[in-house]
Amino acid sequence: MKDLFFLMLALLLAVPMALSQSAEPEVFGAGILSKGEVYRGCFTPDGRSFYFFKKVTPGQEDFRIFISQLVGGKWSEPQRVKLGGEYSDLYPSISKDGRRMVFSSYRPAPGDTSAKPNAHLWYVDRKGDEWGEPIFMSGASQLGYYHSWVEFGFDGGVYFRRTTPDWRTTETLVTRWKGGKYRMAEPVAALERWKSWRAEIRIVGGSFSPNGNVMFLDVATRNPQSGRGASDIWVSFRRVGKRVSDWSEPQPLGANINQEGFDVFPFFSPDGKELFFVRDFATFYRIPLAAALNSVRR
Repeated sequence: MKDLFFLMLALLLAVPMALSQSAEPEVFGAGILSKGEVYRGCFTPDGRSFYFFKKVTPGQEDFRIFISQLVGGKWSEPQRVKLGGEYSDLYPSISKDGRRMVFSSYRPAPGDTSAKPNAHLWYVDRKGDEWGEPIFMSGASQLGYYHSWVEFGFDGGVYFRRTTPDWRTTETLVTRWKGGKYRMAEPVAALERWKSWRAEIRIVGGSFSPNGNVMFLDVATRNPQSGRGASDIWVSFRRVGKRVSDWSEPQPLGANINQEGFDVFPFFSPDGKELFFVRDFATFYRIPLAAALNSVRR
């Protein structure tokens, strides 16, 4: 009888958790952050500063990195982060200690003689209250290629995508700090393996969750209404008790997250408990990570 009582109590306590995990995404920074054409963001470790990039010239590959501060429970009007020069800067990511930012930039790369400049990898270190001079990540960048989706991963490595100048091939790589510089990048095998998984599903790239146990995949789709290109967020789970390289087959997040247009650019709160993403390059959304993962049919 006592066992039955505790079983019923456990079931009752589980109900609120199940309900909380069915939450709908909510707009993040309505009218302040979610304004204009916005792209991937990240937080400082204390969660009080939010960096992101947005388009500043319509119709052109012209972006700037912005910062907003949490003051009195409200996010401030974003201010441009000054990194020297009038260059297109994108994909900021802050290290776990808050002292370094990596990003992609169209600023001139040393030794680049390409006819058409492209975005390469850079980093800046904190100098007091300001960022120092951008330093070119020569070991990880490949001149003439497009470098995007730059982020500090769960293991401290810098993960990014590299696209060939003809835009036909993209791969996800990681570079690590050693000997005072970022070394030559290596393909992320656990992620790249899924690109040839199924011919009808085009996985462009992806990144890992804060604990490294989930891969969030960027899957190209098509809007059924307009026929134009779109994207969804899929996930693959590391299998507990299996080999490190053993992951579950990718599945899409639920319809509350993946809609008809672009649902893209997943990133996370500093404590790893919330998932953020961008919808149609116009709005940031947030949802408990547990709720997002609970939307997957497993």
